[in-house]
Amino acid sequence: MAVAEATPPPAIRSNTLKLGLLGAISGAISWALVNYAETLNIKFEYEGAGVMLLPVGVFPGVVFGILFAIALVLARHRSPLRGLGYVLASALAYLAAFHVAFYILGNIGHGDDGSMFTYVIAGVPAGFAGSVLLGIFTRLLFPLRSWRVVARSVIVGTLAGALLVLGMYDDHNGWGFLIFFVLWQAAYGACLAPLLSNSRG
Repeated sequence: MAVAEATPPPAIRSNTLKLGLLGAISGAISWALVNYAETLNIKFEYEGAGVMLLPVGVFPGVVFGILFAIALVLARHRSPLRGLGYVLASALAYLAAFHVAFYILGNIGHGDDGSMFTYVIAGVPAGFAGSVLLGIFTRLLFPLRSWRVVARSVIVGTLAGALLVLGMYDDHNGWGFLIFFVLWQAAYGACLAPLLSNSRG
């Protein structure tokens, strides 16, 4: 009985695979938009009042938000306005994570390429900041009876933040960052599987 209770229902396992794949697709699209921003004429740069708006700090959150908003709205039969709210929440959460990582890398790395430890130290709190923000907004937009899904998403998002270390193994926005975006967004997306249920549980 204990084993049966510990095993996720088939529907949850199926949704985990689906959202994990959706997250991987989101990560790949995000990397492509960042890497080819100049070629696609979508490159931008703004800095002011401690805020930096760059393709690498904006596109991943927006892409993830759009794809998962569509999935959640369709699965839970919610208003498109909630989907729009999720896109904005995802963009804000990722922007926060980007800033945390950027400033930690800037202060600890002292302007050089940093070390593996430096990237982990930057990625973990960045993942925590982003997943906490998105988790709170997700629960408000797509209500559940408990905070279990939110807690799981925070744990997964925080641990997956350590994958930022992959970015140190090649040039800026190279293959390391592609693998990082794919794995991070796939892991975070997979843990949202219970949200595909139309119930509030």
